[in-house]
Amino acid sequence: MKLKSLFFGFILTFSSGNFFNSLQAQTPSNSQNTPVSNDVKIDFTNLTQLLTDQNWRRANDETRRIILQATGRTSVGWIPPSDLQNLSCSNLKTIDTLWKENSNGRFGFSVQFPIYVETGNRPGRLVSDDAFNRFGNRVGWRKNEDWIIFIENLNYTDNAPIGHFPNPRPEYSITGGRLLYSTLAQRMVECNLVTYEK
Repeated sequence: MKLKSLFFGFILTFSSGNFFNSLQAQTPSNSQNTPVSNDVKIDFTNLTQLLTDQNWRRANDETRRIILQATGRTSVGWIPPSDLQNLSCSNLKTIDTLWKENSNGRFGFSVQFPIYVETGNRPGRLVSDDAFNRFGNRVGWRKNEDWIIFIENLNYTDNAPIGHFPNPRPEYSITGGRLLYSTLAQRMVECNLVTYEK
C-alpha cells in the first residue's frame, strides 16, 4: 500500500511540473555528488562506483539489489511483473543513465529497448517465443540457440554485446523472463525513458 501511495505521489509530481526539477536533483552526473533517490531513499553511490570502475559483474548484481529494494522485494528476492510496474520512473532513469554514461552508451535498459522492438517484441505484450529468442541472441543472453545459464555465463568483459547489461535476473526461465521483460519495456515507455510508436 505504501508503494502505491509513493507511485501515485510521483505521478502527481510529474503532472504538477515539478518532475523535471526533482529528476535533475536525482540524475547522476560526473560530479562528486552522491545520487540519492527520494522515492524509496535509495543510495546509488555503490552502483556509481562499480560502473565507474567498469566492474560489470558487481554492477549487475547491485542493479538487481536496487530494483529489489525499490520495489519492496528485498526479503523475497524476486520480482513479479505486478511489482515491477511500481518501479519509480526516477529510479529506473537513474539506473539507466548510470549504465549508459559509464559504458559509452553500450549498456542500459534504453539501449536494450530498440533491439527488443527490432526483433519483433512489443512492450507490455507477450508476442512469441521466437521474437524473445531473437532479442536474447542479439544481446548475448543466448548461445548456440539456447539460453545461457544466468548469472555465471554472462559476458563480463568490455567485448560484451551492445545491450548485454543490465540483466538483473538471478536465473532465466522462458515464460517468466519474457513476461518480466515485457513489463519492464512497458515501464520504460510509461516513464518516457524511450520513445515507442505502435
